Amino acid sequence: MPAPRSTSMMRQGRERHGYSMAKQAGEAIGPPKAGEKLSRLRQRQKLIDACISALHQHGPSRTTIDKVVAIADMSPGIVNFYFETKAALLVAALDYLAVEFEERVLQPLAALKGTPVLALQRLIELYLDPDIASPRKVSVWYAFWGEASSRHEYFDICGKRDLAFADLVRDLMARLIQESDSAHLDADAVALGLIGCLEMIWQGIAFQDEADIDRPAGRQRCMAYLGSVFPGQFLGSGHPIPADTLPRLRPAAIPPTRQVHEACAMLVAAELSFAGLHALGVPEYWPGYDVLAQPPAGPPQRIAVASTVFGPGDVFMDVPAGDGFDWIAVVILPANGQANRRIFLVPRGGFGRTAYRVNEIIENFAAYEDNFLLTKA
Repeated sequence: MPAPRSTSMMRQGRERHGYSMAKQAGEAIGPPKAGEKLSRLRQRQKLIDACISALHQHGPSRTTIDKVVAIADMSPGIVNFYFETKAALLVAALDYLAVEFEERVLQPLAALKGTPVLALQRLIELYLDPDIASPRKVSVWYAFWGEASSRHEYFDICGKRDLAFADLVRDLMARLIQESDSAHLDADAVALGLIGCLEMIWQGIAFQDEADIDRPAGRQRCMAYLGSVFPGQFLGSGHPIPADTLPRLRPAAIPPTRQVHEACAMLVAAELSFAGLHALGVPEYWPGYDVLAQPPAGPPQRIAVASTVFGPGDVFMDVPAGDGFDWIAVVILPANGQANRRIFLVPRGGFGRTAYRVNEIIENFAAYEDNFLLTKA
């Protein structure tokens, strides 16, 4: 079916314009040869790379064609040869990052679904790889996601991929729960906790220079989260434990390191989110609290997190002091043969002193166990 006259004329105009631009750029006219095709692909990719850098520096609304070509060291007119509008160039940059993430993270992980421990380790490595999670690239993801005028483009390009990633992590957690005989765990909540941990590290990366990023610490933080949920499957070093040694390597205690504390904060945020609240872990440099949650009604709630391990009656834990939070989440981790974590969410004024025995918390604050709706008794 022939194209309408107006469409045909527009196409001819673009072709004439392309002819003119090609002539100005010194390119041969006519069907491109193999070498010319490669050259044009390289020019197009150079513009996309420059656009990613411009988005990193300026954000979507303040990125202009002039800024892109200045970074690319190309003439402004050449952009029109590859992209009809600025919007098309911005979308191409986001699409490039989305395809890269799918090919270099999602596809390799999908091939490891049958070995969930190895797959989760590989997930953390790939997600925090400096070529995928560079400040330059991560800031582009958040620029599109956070700027209202660009969210439609973000969801069009990345929405299905985000769901596929969440489904993959959930499937890995479900497989690991089954393999480790941990039916008391919920795959959705555990997956959300790991994704939240990874996202918080990405948020930090977006606002840092590469020289200031401690990637090993980020990987260790995620491994600490997995170790707090599946203590029999993950070592602190990040290496999987052989299945035939699981019973005798089950830890007697989990040290209250910074990584474990942060993993517990992510765990609390995940449980709150799964209960229906909007919750997220806050950066470690935020004073006074570790998790921010938004109940269905009322103001946001600030939650400080304290963690300890199961133990005999003389094991004490410190309770956060001060007024920079609204709730205290006490996370008691499994040890000495105990199988389950226990979480108590207590209003700030509920504690009468700053140190408690673990068994006192279990006995005296039973009404606040699993209080993920933040209900005051």
